[in-house]
Amino acid sequence: MQRRIQFTGTGGGLLVRFLGGMILTAITFGLYYPWFLIMLWKYVARNTALNSETGPVKFEFTGSGGKFFLTFLGGYLLTLLTLGIYGSWFMCNMMRFFVDNAKGTAPDGTNFSLEFKGTGGGLFGTIIVGYLLTIVTVGIYGAWFICKLQRFFIANTKILANGAPAGSFSFVGKGGSFLMTFLAGYLLTLLTLGIYYFWFIVKLWKFVAGNTKATINGKTACGSFTGTGGQLFGTLVGGYLLTVITAGIYGSWFICNLLKFELEGLAFDDEF
Repeated sequence: MQRRIQFTGTGGGLLVRFLGGMILTAITFGLYYPWFLIMLWKYVARNTALNSETGPVKFEFTGSGGKFFLTFLGGYLLTLLTLGIYGSWFMCNMMRFFVDNAKGTAPDGTNFSLEFKGTGGGLFGTIIVGYLLTIVTVGIYGAWFICKLQRFFIANTKILANGAPAGSFSFVGKGGSFLMTFLAGYLLTLLTLGIYYFWFIVKLWKFVAGNTKATINGKTACGSFTGTGGQLFGTLVGGYLLTVITAGIYGSWFICNLLKFELEGLAFDDEF
């Protein structure tokens, strides 16, 4: 079975929230901004569903603006005070905030949630080793470094069903394959004076999605991304032009179309 995501958010719905959020952010001299971002995140989650054997799994986001504000502010200040050393713990705490507050409810009432188990120490070691090897190899190891970082975040994300362990994710991408994908895309982008950029970005998304697997209740599904560079080109260029022409009003529809492209392009097929 192929599992796909459906996004039903609308530009009108997002515009109302944008206007309200921007007004409150201005009135509070920026203090409302974290709550504004969480409100938008909740809107996206409520309008996202994943099809399954028993029907759509409907999502929600349960994080609060206050918790987000404290997590970000505390992490940012500690990163500054430690001259960047705390950055790995900061990233893990931010990842944990968003992952642990992502929930889903299946038609049969099963409550799904995610749990991030990564630690700042584990990420710090990965970054230091990857950074040093990238320098020693004059940048070549960077492709393997990126894959290791991707693997760290994906492999440390677990799936829970009614609070009990039910599955996990894995990333099987290799540095060599990523290097070839990146180099080819980079060169084609240069040769086409930037036009190939949209196809390049989609190639990278396809690499990440195609090397991601999800295992739940003993069944494994392989990811893929079905969007095309042409679709991304049309969405970005058309959306940008219409946003400029409408003095920013079309921006909400632009964001919804981009989210629809990114989310509905993802698919997971059962591995046999």
